[in-house]
Amino acid sequence: MIFIDIMDIAGTAAFAISGILMGIKKKLDFFGLFVLGVFTACGGGLFRDVILNRGMPVLFTNSKYIITIVISTILTCLLYKFITRITVFIQIFDALGLGTFTVLTAYQCILLKVPLTGIIFISVLTGVGGGIIRDILVNEVPLIFKGEIYALASIIGAFSFYILYNRLDSVINLYLCILIVFTVRSMSMYFNINLPVLKTDNKNITNGKL
Repeated sequence: MIFIDIMDIAGTAAFAISGILMGIKKKLDFFGLFVLGVFTACGGGLFRDVILNRGMPVLFTNSKYIITIVISTILTCLLYKFITRITVFIQIFDALGLGTFTVLTAYQCILLKVPLTGIIFISVLTGVGGGIIRDILVNEVPLIFKGEIYALASIIGAFSFYILYNRLDSVINLYLCILIVFTVRSMSMYFNINLPVLKTDNKNITNGKL
């Protein structure tokens, strides 16, 4: 399906750009930006391909992903000076990538007749995996561990796609559920809505007490 290919490339570019912008923010060199873009864009897909036992991961068998990341790296490096609020753009492209890969993976899992629990788990891991690797590489605490509505947005999107499958046209369902993930993630950032975080006394923790 041409639409699936287009969304796959769009998601790859979105995640790659979020990783490259993060690398620029952290003052990495050009090679570092490219590597960060690769892991951000394809890290979740590597997890997906291994779990689904799809053989050699598509990153290594289909050149469109590396080509997309190379182009994204070059364009982002050329245009980043026009971006005055890099953090905001990282969040926007990250949300787009999260929605795209979550929903595309949910669709693939359904076609492979994966049970619902597996659909949710694999879809979320694919959606958040690249971002986790990106944050670890630049010495940041991954977003999904900081109380932000990130993995939850992915869960909602994957479950929504499953519920609406066979009730809506596949293309419409893909668009809608990608929009759902993007909207939930974006609204949580805009209104600063987070999951509850346990409050602790840092002094007591330092002394070995809770």
